[in-house]
Amino acid sequence: MLIFLPIILFAVMMYGAAVAWPGFDPLPTFEELENPKSNLATEVYTSDGKILGKYFYQNRVNVSYDQLSPNLIKALVSTEDERYYEHSGIDIRGLARAVAKFGKSGGASTITQQLAKMLFSDAPKGSWDRIKQKMQEWIIAAQLERRYTKDEIIAMYFNRFDFVNNAVGIKSASSVYFDKTPAELSVEESALLVGMLKNPSLFNPLRFPDTTLHRRNVVLGQMKRNGAISEAEFDSLKALPMNLDYSKVDHKEGIAPYFREILRAELKEIFDEKDEEGNYKLRKADGSPYDIYKDGLKIYTTINYKMQKYAEWAVKEHLRYQLQDDFFKDLKRRRNAPFSIRESESDKIMNSAMKRSERYLILSGKQCANCGRRGRFLEEEVIDGKKVVRCKAEDCGHFTKLHPKDSINAIFNRPTQMKVFSWNGEIDTVMTPMDSIRYYKSFLQSGLMTMDPHTGHIKTWVGGIDYDHFAYDHVRQGRRQVGSTFKPFVYAVAIDEGFSPCYEVPNVPVVFKKGEYGLLKDWSPKNSDEDYGYNVSLKYGLANSMNTVTAWIMKQFGPERVIKMARNMGIVSPLDTVPALALGVADVSIYEMVGAFSTFVNKGVWTEPIFLTRIEDKDGNIVAEYVPKTREALSEQTAYAMLDLLQGVTSYNYNEYKGKNVAGTGIRIKFPKSKERPYAGISYPIAGKTGTTQNNSDGWFIGATPDLVTGVWVGAEDRSVRFTYTSDGQGANTGLPIYGYFMNKVYADSTLEVSTGNFERPEQPLDIELDCDVFRKGNTFEGSAEPNFQ
Repeated sequence: MLIFLPIILFAVMMYGAAVAWPGFDPLPTFEELENPKSNLATEVYTSDGKILGKYFYQNRVNVSYDQLSPNLIKALVSTEDERYYEHSGIDIRGLARAVAKFGKSGGASTITQQLAKMLFSDAPKGSWDRIKQKMQEWIIAAQLERRYTKDEIIAMYFNRFDFVNNAVGIKSASSVYFDKTPAELSVEESALLVGMLKNPSLFNPLRFPDTTLHRRNVVLGQMKRNGAISEAEFDSLKALPMNLDYSKVDHKEGIAPYFREILRAELKEIFDEKDEEGNYKLRKADGSPYDIYKDGLKIYTTINYKMQKYAEWAVKEHLRYQLQDDFFKDLKRRRNAPFSIRESESDKIMNSAMKRSERYLILSGKQCANCGRRGRFLEEEVIDGKKVVRCKAEDCGHFTKLHPKDSINAIFNRPTQMKVFSWNGEIDTVMTPMDSIRYYKSFLQSGLMTMDPHTGHIKTWVGGIDYDHFAYDHVRQGRRQVGSTFKPFVYAVAIDEGFSPCYEVPNVPVVFKKGEYGLLKDWSPKNSDEDYGYNVSLKYGLANSMNTVTAWIMKQFGPERVIKMARNMGIVSPLDTVPALALGVADVSIYEMVGAFSTFVNKGVWTEPIFLTRIEDKDGNIVAEYVPKTREALSEQTAYAMLDLLQGVTSYNYNEYKGKNVAGTGIRIKFPKSKERPYAGISYPIAGKTGTTQNNSDGWFIGATPDLVTGVWVGAEDRSVRFTYTSDGQGANTGLPIYGYFMNKVYADSTLEVSTGNFERPEQPLDIELDCDVFRKGNTFEGSAEPNFQ
């Protein structure tokens, strides 16, 4: 050992002189050492404490020392730095050994030096640069040891290391490779992750499992050598397989991908918002805006993890195992499948879809093929005489060759190897991109949203059937014709104006004359069964979705009054002042419809649907908190009367003229479960409404219980792609079964504590008659348009 003393002394002298040596690059400042820069992923949490997803440049989330398994610490120290607790950043004995053996035996870099390298060093460009860098690492290591405890340095080391496969830091690595937290890691799991520290590309458990397993056992041997485990433990542990529980990390992976993309856009708007003085409303201490990709924020949402899983399952269950197959059979009858229009019209739709596709945007230089960015990030350049578009984003730099229009059209009609969606998994196939567009248009889409009507908290958000292949969100982005689900707003006007649910009106066609409300010709809506000539109550009319009754109410009060009611209940989509509004010709989002129906359950008070409760910074400080807007839209009595009417949709209603019970349009939800109706069998109170639009393009069901309001829409991407027959395309056959599947799961899960009781009655005595089981005698309309509270 004495013969190495001159070398050691020389190294120490070099270390001491390094600070003042001009040849060295600037060293980290005190502030940088105290707060080393690190890209931290933003975590999104559900209301029940589960991680819903992350936004990141690097999938890193820091943990503290006490959140690490002792097995990790023992494995790290045993393998990387046996004298870690004895030195102050530089291991003189290890350094002497490394110099004497020309680095062949290792031991030169301590854990602290390795951390210094990760934090503040770039890759060396040559031998001299490496020597210079080594000197800097000594200095930084010593400074780190003075400013941090040994425990903090270990935590920083684990948090900083990139374990590949989008697992940066020990928390991500534990989750990605073993679906555990760092505190839950066993000895062998800890040894595997520590083994990766030497060379994560080489010891990658996904690419080189045998090499990684060997390296894990080397770490276990080091742990035995240093007394961290016994000989017997080593013998048993080294015989174990890796037992990975790998979870792919991707922004698109995991539950609620549509919701997470909507949330991402919402957060961008929040953090970009400025006050009148031009300052960011939500900003960091230095005045700069928060960055969801690197500031380590914690986003707390209203989504319930279990309910979200049940909702996604419900959509898949109905479409995959029944509805889509029925639709494919229907489409086989068409010459221009999947369209039900002339080829000249469908060609326009296809051409428009081509120009909106990701492939077209990339080929035409409007989107980066690498990172997906558009607009200001893209700039045209000329390389070797050819036009290209380069992405100027700092973390990208990718360039794409520009293709002329004719070339792009040729590419879209050339057979290409590709993977396409199917309900049984992706299919490897060869088809032209244009054929793939037609193929995708033959799939039924769906959207589902659930909210707590009392708090406004959105519990589930299913924006579509598969985010990878159909990224368009059908909950808030999409607006579709709502059909008969709009009728409750019309009936709410009548009840609000003093009409009883038991008030009877004639079941006869109502005529709106030419010129009335700007009509170009007479308009008189018909019932689907075209059965007329007797009186029915308002309750019966809504339960059976009778167009004549709805038109009668519209005739009494006019579109302006109905629009005012819809606006008060949260509908913000365009609503035309036309009589046909009563039958749901307007395009409205699921988000709006669920919020509006929740007003009935919430005693007439509209509560804004929200999905954010608070935002915290990386240190747990609250950045922002959110509460919903509210306003009174209906009286409590009117709201309760509407719930009574809507319960008729899922009940039998007595028709005196026919002398028998007639089922409401949503009655099948109450049928006993069977092979044909596995989604049925719900005996608890449900206030609901089905909806079917013109030519069966859209099917809806909105269901309300005392605790939850859920809206479901089903339809193809294009309205010209639809079921031929109403029996197949109606909301009772498309949307209602999804609701049934979902609520059966919810009711079966006692941990959710969802009410199975009745809707809460107003405290004040009702002055509205609700019992319409006994109808007036007589089959001709003898009343007037005045309220009748008999």
